[in-house]
Amino acid sequence: MSETVTDGAAAANAADVQAGAAKKKKLIIIGAAVVVLLLLGGGGFWAKQRFFKSVSGTMVTNSKMAQDTLHPPVMLGIPTLVSNLDSGDGRPVYVKLTAKVEVVGAPNEAALQNIVPQIQDIFQTYLHETRPQDIRGNGIYRLHESIMRRLRVELAPLEVRNLYFVEFLVQ
Repeated sequence: MSETVTDGAAAANAADVQAGAAKKKKLIIIGAAVVVLLLLGGGGFWAKQRFFKSVSGTMVTNSKMAQDTLHPPVMLGIPTLVSNLDSGDGRPVYVKLTAKVEVVGAPNEAALQNIVPQIQDIFQTYLHETRPQDIRGNGIYRLHESIMRRLRVELAPLEVRNLYFVEFLVQ
């Protein structure tokens, strides 16, 4: 009789071990399914973001092309400016500058002639606060970028695409 009790206990233990293995198997399958779902969801989100970014980029490019065909860029010539730099020691240092500004959004150059004094003021104001040592080396680049930033803010409805220094002389 003790053999049957022992065999019954062994059978119960074997059934418990099989049930535990089945539970482990279920947990592994559920875990793998969760990981697969997370990967699919992340991939779908990434593809959606990439799709909408490319569509919006295409729409921006198309609107720029439409604007360029409607109003092509206008090269607005700025008359020669002579400005006194802030030398700090009382010695006069002058800059002679001629530039062209590429503007989009105006039908022609004649329509922009009324803003030339405003652009000259931007140049003069910036140059008066510039020191001669600020223009040396890559200072021309910083000067270009600073004036571009100011032009874009001041001429806001119009788009300022570029600024070209035609003549730049420091004396």
